[in-house]
Amino acid sequence: MDDQLQELETELKSLRPRRPSALLARRIGRELAAEVMPPPAPAPRDEPRPALRGPWSWAPLAAAAAVALLATVGVLRLRNSPSVAPAAPLALAAPQASAAASPAPETASAARDLYRPVLASNVLYDMKDEGVVYLADRTPARQTRYRYLDTYTWKNPRTNASLKWSMPRDEVRVQPASFTLN
Repeated sequence: MDDQLQELETELKSLRPRRPSALLARRIGRELAAEVMPPPAPAPRDEPRPALRGPWSWAPLAAAAAVALLATVGVLRLRNSPSVAPAAPLALAAPQASAAASPAPETASAARDLYRPVLASNVLYDMKDEGVVYLADRTPARQTRYRYLDTYTWKNPRTNASLKWSMPRDEVRVQPASFTLN
């Protein structure tokens, strides 16, 4: 198999690119000539923004999405909140008529528009042994970082609409360690 790879390598080294056709050369020349002005340079900034790198580069976007989701849920709850007193004081009042004993239609409608939690899942997607650390009393311990993606699902039983929310979570565990040589 090694001989076959060496033969392939020598064959690839011997290959040379073809000359471009006259038509292709003219077309490239026209396109280069059409670019009269170079694109404008970006305006200089006072402070360079730090580049987000690594596995958590999407964390600010996830945090913004979580805030937007919570704001939306809050607005929907405010919009659907009853404008009359809750049903509990009405039940304690003396029954004067059948309409007084039943909750207002707005309250009953708002109660049906509630989302109920139906599923929660934690997915471990990274585990990293961060080595030996020393506690405050100078005893050695082993530190391990676990990274999870928590996903919560709510469902409206009346409309069958569902809402799913995912959020990353780090968990750092420190376990006492003893190092003895045998």
